[in-house]
Amino acid sequence: METNGIVPTMPIGGSMGESWIFLFAILALMWGGNGGLFGGNGNGNAIQADVNRGFDNQNLQAQTRDILSAVTSGTAQTVAATNQTFHDTLGALNDKYGELQRDIAALSVGQANLLAHQNECCCNLKTAILTSDMNTNAQVQKVLDTISENKIEALRDKVNALELAQATNNVVRYPNAMTYAYNANPFCSNGCGCGSF
Repeated sequence: METNGIVPTMPIGGSMGESWIFLFAILALMWGGNGGLFGGNGNGNAIQADVNRGFDNQNLQAQTRDILSAVTSGTAQTVAATNQTFHDTLGALNDKYGELQRDIAALSVGQANLLAHQNECCCNLKTAILTSDMNTNAQVQKVLDTISENKIEALRDKVNALELAQATNNVVRYPNAMTYAYNANPFCSNGCGCGSF
């Protein structure tokens, strides 16, 4: 329950006994000490000052109530604005958190795809290297076979030449062309030509 700062000390209105008490209180103030209306220091304005002070007090209480109401209203608006800011910030953070989760998931998928492509590339590269090695080995083997074949043929030709030389070692050979000076043919027995042997 909200209070305005005014606490009634005497009910207004009601039964006749209560109004007599009120009237008695006013008369006591008028006749009382400290410059009452009917006696004292002759200050007849004491009642007017008391009444004015009462109205001033009532005005101060009304102003205090208005200030309290304004402060309460301002505080309520500040609390509402703070709550709204909190909820707006929380909503923005939740949105960003959702975006961050989505981006992290996309990065995970991208990394998985990258790893799969990298593995595929490695397998293809290994296969290509193995195929290249096999082709290189085959080519090298062909070269080696050719070299061996050439060596074998050279050796075979040498053996054939040596066998032929061995076979014809004691055989007399005649030259293919006869160009001797002075008809000096060592194979002719008469020394003057090749007519008779």
